[in-house]
Amino acid sequence: MLTTLLAATLALQDAPVTATPEPPAEMSVSLDALPIEQAAAARCAIAFATISRWQKAGEERGKAYPDMEAGGGREFFVRVMARLMDEAGLTRENIAALSVSEAQCNDAPEGAARLARMMPACEMMKSAAGL
Repeated sequence: MLTTLLAATLALQDAPVTATPEPPAEMSVSLDALPIEQAAAARCAIAFATISRWQKAGEERGKAYPDMEAGGGREFFVRVMARLMDEAGLTRENIAALSVSEAQCNDAPEGAARLARMMPACEMMKSAAGL
């Protein structure tokens, strides 16, 4: 299981980061400032949330993925964000700001390709979490 998590984490680090919008002033932390395991889990959680939003809106780019609601994407998001609050001391405002910033990257024109590269590792991470 540890090997799977490490492979997933390392695979996510290979996903090129697109131009990240400037974080809101109230955000005092970025994903890059978090330990690699926390940053990778947060990126995946927000990726699942982004795809779920696309699916609910009926967007074509969401159709390439399994149903995020039924597939544990929401539960993964909740668990990861709660863990970030506990382990990293982030506030709800920090979590919201991180989520908005990352979601903006996912929604950018190159965001769908970025998510496609990330999803195999994210799915492994979600599976390793028992979801």
